[in-house]
Amino acid sequence: MLNRRNHPRLPVIKNIAKEIFISTDKGFFQGLIVNFSANGLLLLMYENIPVGTTVCFVFDYPPLETDSIFGEIIRSEKTKSMLREVAIKFIKINTLDSKKINRLAIDYTDCENKIALGAKDVCIKKCSFYNLCEKKLKIK
Repeated sequence: MLNRRNHPRLPVIKNIAKEIFISTDKGFFQGLIVNFSANGLLLLMYENIPVGTTVCFVFDYPPLETDSIFGEIIRSEKTKSMLREVAIKFIKINTLDSKKINRLAIDYTDCENKIALGAKDVCIKKCSFYNLCEKKLKIK
């Protein structure tokens, strides 16, 4: 299968469910981050925000603290529950913030690959994902 993404995704809900508040011209709305990359974000939300809506938010989870990021809702689909999957494409993001997100995703993916290959000493404190990590192999 062809991967059309330009940046690796970081699956947040798998390890660390994080809430985020997004701002629109209609107010603030809460969502749960499913995954994100340097290009976009997937949320679970109760609100039905129309496709094409411009949103603004910040990540405030050390070590990922960003300036305001602006995005556009590119998909909003109802799930089997009352929730909606809302995909946001970033349209304005600070270059340094984009690089931080990309580094987190790369470090996370590298760690997952090492674990899948059976490595025992995969965790290092220099890892950019270290403060967000909830894995059993994490060095304390």
